[in-house]
Amino acid sequence: MTSTTSDIAGLVKQLQGLKASDVQDEETRKSLFEAARDVTFTLESPGDSIQRIAYIVRAQGKTYCPDLKLFEILSQKEHSASSTQQLAETTKADEVLLGRILRYLASVGMIEEVGEDEWAATNITKTLSVPGLKAGIYHNHDNILPCWQVLPEFLAETKYQNPSDGAHSPFQKGHRTDQMPFDWALAVPSRFDNFLQWMMANREGQKMFLDVYPFEKELCHGLKPEIPLFVDVGGGIGHQCLALKQRIPHAPGRVINQDLPPAIAQAIPCEGVEHTIHDFMAEQPIKGARAYYLRNIMHDWPDDKCIIILQRIIEVMDKDSVILIDDMVLPNQGAHWRATQLDLAMMAGLAAMERTEKQWYSMLDAAGLKVEKIYTYTPELRDSIIVAVPK
Repeated sequence: MTSTTSDIAGLVKQLQGLKASDVQDEETRKSLFEAARDVTFTLESPGDSIQRIAYIVRAQGKTYCPDLKLFEILSQKEHSASSTQQLAETTKADEVLLGRILRYLASVGMIEEVGEDEWAATNITKTLSVPGLKAGIYHNHDNILPCWQVLPEFLAETKYQNPSDGAHSPFQKGHRTDQMPFDWALAVPSRFDNFLQWMMANREGQKMFLDVYPFEKELCHGLKPEIPLFVDVGGGIGHQCLALKQRIPHAPGRVINQDLPPAIAQAIPCEGVEHTIHDFMAEQPIKGARAYYLRNIMHDWPDDKCIIILQRIIEVMDKDSVILIDDMVLPNQGAHWRATQLDLAMMAGLAAMERTEKQWYSMLDAAGLKVEKIYTYTPELRDSIIVAVPK
């Protein structure tokens, strides 16, 4: 073995023993992760590349795992392994079939093969057993995957025009429906439930807008208790309102969460938070609030619909009001892969988009708004707070 080969072998052995928990600094962990990912691309042979790109079975874990609850069973036995026979007895699945599934899951790191027909949990196993994160797999498999499958055909049929009509998009073609995406999801509770759980869980533990935006300094001064402080427009079950009350419990003024009935029916009870039914395409009933907040709303809609949503708010703003748009602001150059894949998912599922900074300025200008400042709080996705006021 040459010295170079020996050095590489030593480095590989060192990296194989590395875990996320071993790296205390999050920025360092992310840098290592991205570097390792880039190295795999440069080392790929043509056959490796095709295997990675062509086979999407990993994304289809929902098709063979949810009823078996393999991830939950293995995660509960954190310090011990389970045999294929034991798992077959617990799940009532055929032992030969189960062995084939388990071998695949181990080969892609979802579980660990610790011996012949012996299996144990990994950090990924535990991740896949968390209800909110698991809901993300269900949401993407049931709601988004059919749109991905027809996207090439849809784009060819429309002569590669940018999808911008939510009523005529890959969604309708993939799901064989005339309904708009949110109407379709609301018709079946499990579809909407998985969406809500995923929206709440997918950024858990990450920074949020209150970490970068000086909320109290900018908005809480001179406010009477009866005046609306914070209106979360399309706020789902209210987790952002809850976060605000926990972060600034003494904040004056009313805190209001607005959404459609299915979301409000599941709203998180929180003292001081009002949960009200409202369609953000309709006239805004709360007038003169200090902040109208929209988190991950704009990326669900093409520009013309975003302008309608924003104009409903502009109509009721007063001189002290601001609009806080909590959404991804992609750099005009050099967007991260996580951001670009979400952009294509929004295109396939909703005929919508993740916008670059230049596109944000253009759309907000068309709505009659000017950008006062942008606060960015995640480096990869570029989650940001856009502070906008009427021109």
